Amino acid sequence: MKELIFVTGFFGAPIMETARDISARKGWEVLDLDKAIEEDDGRSIARLCMMGGEHAYRNAEYEQVEALCRNAEESSDSEGGLVIACGDGILYDDDSRTLILKHELVIAGEDMSMDALWQRALQDETSYHAFMKFGTEEEKRAKFEAHHDRQQELFRQVRSSNTKGTE
Repeated sequence: MKELIFVTGFFGAPIMETARDISARKGWEVLDLDKAIEEDDGRSIARLCMMGGEHAYRNAEYEQVEALCRNAEESSDSEGGLVIACGDGILYDDDSRTLILKHELVIAGEDMSMDALWQRALQDETSYHAFMKFGTEEEKRAKFEAHHDRQQELFRQVRSSNTKGTE
């Protein structure tokens, strides 16, 4: 069985950088899940969300995660593995979360302050979070903080139920 490490994290966290660091340490490939979805679907994540809403995006994430997990289980290559960088909301989907927690999970940004995450979120031009597109900076910040609080609770719950542990 091929090993998988899933990397997600807080909005604004260095998810891809964390995935690249882990892959460099282990000598494994790194996969950007959103890019894999776009290649498979033929549309950008933004277009996928506009056409089918967040539900279509979560379904596409699940399909990718399920295929990666199935391929890892069927692999006769017990050496090496794959590091998968996921969006910051993937664990909200129960089915994706169940599959991911059968493998190793790393949550990026846990050691970062909300201000540091906020500054990085402001610079993220690829964000799909609608609340970052409209309103004043104060309104965006308030929604960012509420989102952060929800993620913090979710990650706390995931850590307490994760049998594989987190890095």
